[in-house]
Amino acid sequence: MNRKGLTIVELLVAVVLFAVMLTVALPGLASFVSRLEVHAALRALTSGLSSARYQAIRDNLAVRAEVVPGRLLLSQDRGGSWQVIRSFELGAKVAVQANSRPVFSPLGGASPLCTITLRQRQRVWRVVVSMYGRIKIYGNG
Repeated sequence: MNRKGLTIVELLVAVVLFAVMLTVALPGLASFVSRLEVHAALRALTSGLSSARYQAIRDNLAVRAEVVPGRLLLSQDRGGSWQVIRSFELGAKVAVQANSRPVFSPLGGASPLCTITLRQRQRVWRVVVSMYGRIKIYGNG
């Protein structure tokens, strides 16, 4: 007997197996995606802070880094007012909070000292900007 195609039973078995595999893999995939979001926010944050320090040294002007919801804004002092010169997206899925707005000097230092906290679920990361303008990441993720 020469059959072509699938029977309904074979098709249902394949669909049920696919559903079981998807159910098992979904929690791991969600965890993987959340870690990717956090690491993307950390990369954007550290890149933005490094950029602020570099720009302050290069232009011989103070550059301020400010965390606003979902973004890091870099501003230069233009005669008494801060003008935004660059923006870095941090994403909406990660809660970001800073205890100050560090200003990088033309010599590369930063004042005041700053700790930026990133939170996602139970995980917490801290990005610390030292008075020398160094950027360090501490975290439990």
